[in-house]
Amino acid sequence: MASDFDSKSDTEGRNKFGRLLKLYTIDKLEVCFFRYGVLIGNHPWRFIVLSICLALVCCLGLLKFRQEKHPMKLWIPPDSDFARDTDWIMAEFREGYRVQSLLVTAPNVLEPQVLQKVLEMRNKIYASQLDNTTFEDVCFRIPVVNVNVGRRKREEEDYNILDRITTNLLNFDPSVHLTPKMYCGFVENFPRRCYERSILEFWSYDEEVVNNLDRETVIEMLNTTNVSPVYGLEMEYTSLLGGIERNSSGVIVKATSLLSTWMVHINFSQVDMDEIGNSGGTEDFSTGPGMTWEQSFINTMENITKNKFKDINVFYEASRSFGDLSSALMFQDFDKIILGVFLMFFYVLYVLSTFNWAELKILPTSGGLACVGLAFFSACGICSALDISYGPVHTSLPFLLMGIGVDDMFVLMACKNNLSKDELKNDLPIQIGLTLRHAGISIAITSLTDMIATAIGGTTILPALESFCYFASAGIFMTFVYQCTFFLAFVVLDERRLADNRNSVFPCLKLKNFKRIEYKEPENDSFFKSLLQYSFSNVFLTKVGKILVILFTCVLTGINLKGMLQLKQKFDPKWFLPQGSELLQFYTVRNEMYPYSGQDARIYFGKLNYSADLGNICKFADELSAEQDIILKTDSFCDDFYYYANKYYRKDLPNKVLSDEDFSSLISKFLYSPRGSKYLWNFRFEEELKCGQPATQITVASFDFKFKLFSEPEEALYAMNRVKELLRLSNITSGDGFKTVWARIFAHWVTDEVIQEEMYRNLALACICVMATTTVMILNISVCFWIFVSVLLTLVNVCGTMFYWGLTVDIVSCIALVIAVGLCVDYAAHVGHTFLKCHGSLNERALHTINNVGCAVINGGTSTLIALSLLSLSKAYVFQSFFKIFLLVVIYGLFHGVILLPVVLSCIGPEASTVVPVLSRKSKNLIKSKKLPVQLEEF
Repeated sequence: MASDFDSKSDTEGRNKFGRLLKLYTIDKLEVCFFRYGVLIGNHPWRFIVLSICLALVCCLGLLKFRQEKHPMKLWIPPDSDFARDTDWIMAEFREGYRVQSLLVTAPNVLEPQVLQKVLEMRNKIYASQLDNTTFEDVCFRIPVVNVNVGRRKREEEDYNILDRITTNLLNFDPSVHLTPKMYCGFVENFPRRCYERSILEFWSYDEEVVNNLDRETVIEMLNTTNVSPVYGLEMEYTSLLGGIERNSSGVIVKATSLLSTWMVHINFSQVDMDEIGNSGGTEDFSTGPGMTWEQSFINTMENITKNKFKDINVFYEASRSFGDLSSALMFQDFDKIILGVFLMFFYVLYVLSTFNWAELKILPTSGGLACVGLAFFSACGICSALDISYGPVHTSLPFLLMGIGVDDMFVLMACKNNLSKDELKNDLPIQIGLTLRHAGISIAITSLTDMIATAIGGTTILPALESFCYFASAGIFMTFVYQCTFFLAFVVLDERRLADNRNSVFPCLKLKNFKRIEYKEPENDSFFKSLLQYSFSNVFLTKVGKILVILFTCVLTGINLKGMLQLKQKFDPKWFLPQGSELLQFYTVRNEMYPYSGQDARIYFGKLNYSADLGNICKFADELSAEQDIILKTDSFCDDFYYYANKYYRKDLPNKVLSDEDFSSLISKFLYSPRGSKYLWNFRFEEELKCGQPATQITVASFDFKFKLFSEPEEALYAMNRVKELLRLSNITSGDGFKTVWARIFAHWVTDEVIQEEMYRNLALACICVMATTTVMILNISVCFWIFVSVLLTLVNVCGTMFYWGLTVDIVSCIALVIAVGLCVDYAAHVGHTFLKCHGSLNERALHTINNVGCAVINGGTSTLIALSLLSLSKAYVFQSFFKIFLLVVIYGLFHGVILLPVVLSCIGPEASTVVPVLSRKSKNLIKSKKLPVQLEEF
């Protein structure tokens, strides 16, 4: 007996503590909301002006508005190796080039008539210009090591000594056999020519020669030429051909595709992403003049492709094409978004209105949606003032604010419409106070939870997502502020208009013979509300109904849990391109014709002692070549340098180590030799390298290689990390010890490596915030736990269905799921908070909860879907993904928040809140002065 008594005493003590805690927190807040609502009811215009002034003050921050266009500062973790290496390369390597490509397919591109058409296109491209910017102005230039480059015809008897030695490198090397003075005299006079690649080099782009070609000559030149007649450098021309066919002797006799390329120069010190970047953050490094000529290239190719050639298909890619098309596609469907907003407006108007000339809720609907715009611009101003940049993913922020804001609108209006007969006898300001007292805490809980959950997402390592989370957090807070002021003030104005019998469309007109029904009995309320009440009374809240709902939830969660565990990270940049675009066709044909083209990559070394570490560098190059499961080919300078040094200078490399003096002398000679000149681009020196003089300290050395093409991100990430591991284990430690591997494709692979972990991390942190915040605000562990479970189940089901729907984890889905947390918290929190305030048995309280806020929550979710419905027609991957994920969020969120949560609470719900708050004397006098006919205990 004593034990039972002690247990009962402990329980009563805990309950007393809970009541006291609630008394001095939530109930105090309810009184504050009541008084605040009364103020709005008395002075609506003041609060409208105050809201607009607040928005204008916030918008002052837009003076510091900055849109981030730099891809490295949007999609790449700032502390990643790729970000560090890119900065180092731009500072030390200083220049690069961008590739423009022309791809021609035909039954046999080696036919003379096809080559003649290609030459015609090439000449048009070379001559194209825009704003007086020509290819000659922006091209990437390389030295020409053939002194007879200007000669139009090559007759065998006209060959001089340098022609013979340049085309027969195995037998004679002029850098060795000629005196340095003689050889360097030729080299220093070599011109620098714009770099372009095509098999038309065989005939030096001579139109007269090409027009007189026959098929046999073409095949002979292709199979016997390995030194460019234009540049005098060794070239691999077969890489420009696709669909190659050989005869029994291995001679190329046919090819079905021909690739030609033009290189545009980039000076990294002149790159200004604010000038050349796009709103989607998808543009690569470039300069203004280069971008101008690339647009000229696009214009020329568009004109060329308008004319259809018999049996010849033409495809092209400018370096700027991907950025232009992907950015345009991200923003081209704003007409659908705007139309969706109008659809939402009419839906909200339909839900809130009674259809007569007096009771159309045009003012509240307009005011509520205007709150979203005010909140968005206020958030932009606040974050800009804090020097947080605006990014391309922020265009989705209005969807989040609209979903939360409209949901708050419906909850506020539901509380207004659910006022009792006695409450409706009060003056309008008291009615608004009671409305805000009922709804204020509920929307405060959801807004605070959403705000903290999104702010926690700002701890991510992805800059674009970090910035988005901060903007979203500020926007959610401002949405709450404006809904509780600006929107309610419009409700007051509309109620005044209605009381004065004025037309809702033309307020200047008064209506005659109109009598307003002040109070509607529940049975006379909307059909949808009656249907919802009937469904819960006769289906969901029956014993069989509860069992079925819980069983269905378990089965659904089990199926989607399996899908979630199989959900993979995968992203293909081509998803950002519009279907049927020229660029997408180019990628498709290129991948088909050149399946072994691979992904270009490069190994970089810093200020090493190269004479000491040469053997280690070359050993690493050999180890890299041996990784044939991931590496397509390597192009290291080592083999050619060893051959050059051993054959002509008897150095016995790599068995012996060169002295610093010998290495400086040999590397200089090698890089100016016909064999080694192609590697000159791979080196940078403290002082400019000059022919005939020893090299100064090497600041950068590099060599190229190609990854194989990978179909799965796991394969690509393994390949990247495997090369990094090999490089780390190499014994290259002299000098500054800098060594790294870099490739453009790493920009995607690095994000792929972290995005899945970041998504689950952000969702986990958001769920923890949901639990913590609702616990503090609601002060009921049981309800908070079940709200947390509802949110968690929603996310599990959304992720699982994403797998079955063919979606993957990428930056787009990651952002959409961050938004999802905010939406599904709203659904569950409104229901949970209302359940605590209802009285009666658990079933009665669950039913009363649905009667009070069920329709409002469902209408909020439905309005979000309506606003996004037109995005299902979009061709943009971003909007298609957003629509699919939001559809899942709304469906699963409403199921778990409006059906599962009331069912669970009707079985094991906590006691109702029955606390009598202590009001201040001023509040009591306010209530007394307004003759409030409700008991204090009801507060």
